Amino acid sequence: MARDWMTTSIGPINFESNQYGLVRIGWGEVTRVNSDDPQLEITKKWLSDYFGGKVGELPTLDETALTKFQSKVLGYLRDKTTTGQTITYSDLATAVGHSNASRAVGSVMAMNPWPLLVPCHRVVCSDGVIGNYSGEGGSLTKTRLLLHEGLKFDSHGKLAH
Repeated sequence: MARDWMTTSIGPINFESNQYGLVRIGWGEVTRVNSDDPQLEITKKWLSDYFGGKVGELPTLDETALTKFQSKVLGYLRDKTTTGQTITYSDLATAVGHSNASRAVGSVMAMNPWPLLVPCHRVVCSDGVIGNYSGEGGSLTKTRLLLHEGLKFDSHGKLAH
């Protein structure tokens, strides 16, 4: 196992990898272990690029603990959404072939082991409310990430169209 962390504009972010790839990303500082691991270096570069407004190379993600449904949802989100774009829970459920599973999609977002890299902050409610965020700082952090990506909000705190 390897661990490292870095300071970002939303606070310290830590990451952990194993022989299969990046295991998780979280908030806060951690004790560094084998911090020269290539996946950690790629993650650090990706985070620097993201907060610098660039698109970087994604590290390999260790998906061995995911169910087939979780893998489909997170894979679609990672591969099909781009910076500054949002998708609703319902549209994401439909996109992965489970049109009545928007609550299940919400559960997958809550357990997402790779926030930012797999951009669960881009998944919003169909009425324009941003919804919850399981990362440090909750919906305030989700709002900051969406603002960072160039999205705008109306006077009621909903995403502006």
